[in-house]
Amino acid sequence: ANPGFGVTSKALLPGVPPTPKAERRYDALELRLDKRFARNYYFNTSYTYSRLFGNYSGLASSDERGRSSPNVNRFFDLPFLGFTADGKPDNGRLATDRPHVFKFAGGYTYNWFGRTNNSTELTGFFTAQSGTPLTTFWQFYSVDTAILYRRGDLGRTEAYTQTDLSLTHRYRFGSNEQYQVAFDVNVINLFNESNVLDKFTLLSPANFTATDLGISGGETGAIQAIFSGGLSSRVAALVNSGDARYAKDARYNQPLLFQPGRQIRFGFRFIF
Repeated sequence: ANPGFGVTSKALLPGVPPTPKAERRYDALELRLDKRFARNYYFNTSYTYSRLFGNYSGLASSDERGRSSPNVNRFFDLPFLGFTADGKPDNGRLATDRPHVFKFAGGYTYNWFGRTNNSTELTGFFTAQSGTPLTTFWQFYSVDTAILYRRGDLGRTEAYTQTDLSLTHRYRFGSNEQYQVAFDVNVINLFNESNVLDKFTLLSPANFTATDLGISGGETGAIQAIFSGGLSSRVAALVNSGDARYAKDARYNQPLLFQPGRQIRFGFRFIF
């Protein structure tokens, strides 16, 4: 059944709430300014203020950093998914939320000797956008996408900026200028920025179970404990206990992915 409807709208276990409805809501305000190509130049720029909120991170599952097959994920498969380790709904800013996004693109064409058959075009693109939320996950009965505290508890990645440039020289020749040669230079990430795009957010490699958490009743008892007092403090106590089985992962909250470095590409085209 769809989460929160039909059979899933009823509690599966005593003391455990029904499966919540899936929520993925995007609200945005966008301002744009465009100048069409005239007097040898053009540009377009935009600013978007937005919010992506809910408990469902989409077909590609950005909570899991992306999947190639849609909806192959663990969303709502078990009674504790859709809730934090303390039994609170895990609705919040989703993993690809970027409240502020600014973009600028523009170009200028210079005609050599006043002739349009011999021209050079310079184009550029710049983007600046907010970082994305970082959320602590824990592994509970082999599900490593369970949210421990709340969405965004680790803040955000740093703001992302990038500047790209492209230079093309074209020469047209032949009757009616039907032939054309073009030389291209593209520079991606002009200033060689290395912003952090993601961090490792699984607290511990341990697969927590009722036995580890000192709870009777097996998996059912552990799930019920989430909604009758919570488990985050027990998990934190084990992680900080000095027991190597539950130790904090050394990669926790450390950079996992960086912005690709500068790339320079050269090209030659013959068009007929």
